[in-house]
Amino acid sequence: MDAILKVDRVSQTYQARNGEVTAIENVSFQVNEGEFISIVGPSGCGKSTLLSIIAGLEQPTHGAVRIEGEPVNGISGQIGYMLQKDNLLDWRTIWRNATLGLEIRGMLDEGSRERTMKLLKTYELYEFRNKYPSQLSGGMRQRAALIRTLAVNPQILLLDEAFSALDYQTRLTVTDDIYRILKREGKTTLMVTHDIPEAISMSDRIIVLSARPSVVKAVHQVAFDQPGLSPLQRRNNPQFSRYFNLIWKELNQ
Repeated sequence: MDAILKVDRVSQTYQARNGEVTAIENVSFQVNEGEFISIVGPSGCGKSTLLSIIAGLEQPTHGAVRIEGEPVNGISGQIGYMLQKDNLLDWRTIWRNATLGLEIRGMLDEGSRERTMKLLKTYELYEFRNKYPSQLSGGMRQRAALIRTLAVNPQILLLDEAFSALDYQTRLTVTDDIYRILKREGKTTLMVTHDIPEAISMSDRIIVLSARPSVVKAVHQVAFDQPGLSPLQRRNNPQFSRYFNLIWKELNQ
């Protein structure tokens, strides 16, 4: 597989009242096309800052981010970004929420409408297209938010604690749903999470960051004996505990 995303010696320093604070220091890794990568690390270590730099929302103090060899300088149309909350607009129907990104980017045409309609049908929200967000469950809202992101057809999807607002049982179902959708759509995905089981259940690789100033502490290839397992099936696999214990130990050393 070819690397679609490269993070090259990225550092980020902020000016605080009592001097400079380094959030990230010399972080490098790459993501191959179609991979699902998770980033885990202690609270406050700069995981979300790193995603903001990759998305072009922040400029690093040092280093560079490249997509297909081209440096990221500002917000990129190649990247879709999902935050902790679904951020659906209550006064717009699910259809009009799903097409919001297309409207903002001036991309809403016959072809993009057809693509969005197909996504709604494929992922079982078509019959709810004229409903409002308040009429949907938490899991369905998250699916609608993902469809809104996928509708603009990004090459890379960034998930920033995208499931943390959901209760535990809904979260298990939603991670299964989202994983299935992303694999079917062939999207390259980079997810920040504090939840080790979530990272293990969804990822091809896991990047472990240290406490601030953040450096890459370890990178783990996640491979189960049985290929093609869903997140829920991975959680019930005997190999799951081995990965969990290894990563938990690294985060607490």
